[in-house]
Amino acid sequence: MSVLIRNGFPTRKPQVWLRQTDKENAVFDPETGVVHLMNATATAIWVLCDGETTPEEMVDAICELSGLPREVVIEDVRRILLQFEEADILIWKG
Repeated sequence: MSVLIRNGFPTRKPQVWLRQTDKENAVFDPETGVVHLMNATATAIWVLCDGETTPEEMVDAICELSGLPREVVIEDVRRILLQFEEADILIWKG
């Protein structure tokens, strides 16, 4: 099963920033004023949206760190990248 939802590298929009505390992870988009709360998996994927990591590499990294089955992680990465794209906080490069 492939993670591929688009060609290229998912990249965080530069104006969007991450804030992490002991209790929550959130990204803030100053253009829209919207705060997006994230669970640990979404936060890990957000950090990996560096413009140099492919979705397949994200799956590999999360599988290695979490020990979760690859099929589960593929679905998580695909779903979360689509949510980031729909929220307009992610662009695709390359």
